[in-house]
Amino acid sequence: MSTPATHEGSALTELDERARAAWGTYRENLVDLDGIAYHEAERAEWEYLQTELREIATERAAVKAAAKAADADVPAG
Repeated sequence: MSTPATHEGSALTELDERARAAWGTYRENLVDLDGIAYHEAERAEWEYLQTELREIATERAAVKAAAKAADADVPAG
């Protein structure tokens, strides 16, 4: 049986990996471009990256809030 802290740690690790993957995708999608092609693609990729990072941040806050609530529900023993 997993504890709330274990679940929180696992969820946060997964979110960290998603953030790293989002940054990796951003870089990969731009690496072979230059000049105008780079500048046009970079804007779109940056917007997409920012959307992904906002979603991850929202999920991270939810995980932390859930863990805090779970900790508050655990009786002292």
